[in-house]
Amino acid sequence: MKNILLASLILVSFGFVAQTNLVENPHFKQTEKKVKGKGQISAAGPWTSPTLVQADLYVTKTKVYDIGIPDNSYGEEKPMEKEGYAGIVAFSYKNKEPRSYLQTKLSKKLEAGKEYCVTYHVSLADLSKYACNYLGVALSDKAMTANNSEVLSFDNAIVSRRLTVYEQQFYWIPICGVYKAKGGEEYLTIGNFTPDEKLTLKKVKRPRGFTKPQIYNAYYYIDNVSVLENSGKCDCDVIDGMQNAKTVERDFSSEKSNEAKNVKIINTDGSTAGTATNKALATAATSESLNGMVVSFDPKSFSMPADGTAKLDKLVTYLKENKDAKIIVSGYIDASEADTEKLDGRRAGTVYKYLVSQGVVKERIEREIGGDVAIDEKDKLKNMRVEITIVDSDSEED
Repeated sequence: MKNILLASLILVSFGFVAQTNLVENPHFKQTEKKVKGKGQISAAGPWTSPTLVQADLYVTKTKVYDIGIPDNSYGEEKPMEKEGYAGIVAFSYKNKEPRSYLQTKLSKKLEAGKEYCVTYHVSLADLSKYACNYLGVALSDKAMTANNSEVLSFDNAIVSRRLTVYEQQFYWIPICGVYKAKGGEEYLTIGNFTPDEKLTLKKVKRPRGFTKPQIYNAYYYIDNVSVLENSGKCDCDVIDGMQNAKTVERDFSSEKSNEAKNVKIINTDGSTAGTATNKALATAATSESLNGMVVSFDPKSFSMPADGTAKLDKLVTYLKENKDAKIIVSGYIDASEADTEKLDGRRAGTVYKYLVSQGVVKERIEREIGGDVAIDEKDKLKNMRVEITIVDSDSEED
């Protein structure tokens, strides 16, 4: 008995007690009735939709192709836990198709002053013509309801710190944020609460292997939703080095200037994200800390990622202070991206061009094409990268 008590105390002291997810049916796999077509999210109770437009529920055991898993009318996606996931319209060209939302009642109310980590996963449907940003989560003490199909308005929704355009297909991308409860919140709503004119949109090419026409909207599959007491590790969506930064939200409805309409990230030193002081950069810029730096890219893309310039600015500072140092910029792809021509070289070229634009002499940069050398077989996103190798003058002499 003493040994059992001792083991229990050790587990508690090290924080190994499993947290309870306040979201019931987080993978949409428990259904209360047979799903026969689109718009039947309410079959996966306690999930519902707050407007007249009902979100979609996808299930494995069905003869209806439109709502099947992994193949369905919007494309192909495997669930994170075998059975189901949901689907919502986050944007539609000229509002031809109203947006849809997901809503659920939490298993218990949030406690005032306590912080919670809110997380959910998204994947852009293969036949979506568009991708957008500002996917968000609203937490409220009352259910959000609207007897219409208009855009829901909620000023304090939790949105991505990166404010990225979610164009990833074939992969589940986590979105998370820390929420400090006012107390009494027991409803969670997922969707896009931002007006069309404030969205960043991107047209997406139809993936190879699909022959059906694209649908003129941004349609996202949703899976694995959770609300947990914050344990200090709610950083899936945080730019590297900014785990302790806070998000400053502005009320879109009351402030009219372009400056006020932006969501800014404030660094712990008081500077705005992307404008960290040279002193802070210089402190972090050492050969040991920068050697092996990885800049991760979105699937089948060679555009500079949201956190790429922040990482590379540290490298620029180091190179300017160490005039004899040279670097090797190696571009890599995942095997699933092999149909995109010269993608590894283009990724290396993106990093090369940015460094040169910041004053690094091009003769100090060597580019390499790395191909599809995987560093993680399970997480394919980690393979879509550029790696930096620092070659000091001392190393060359040896």
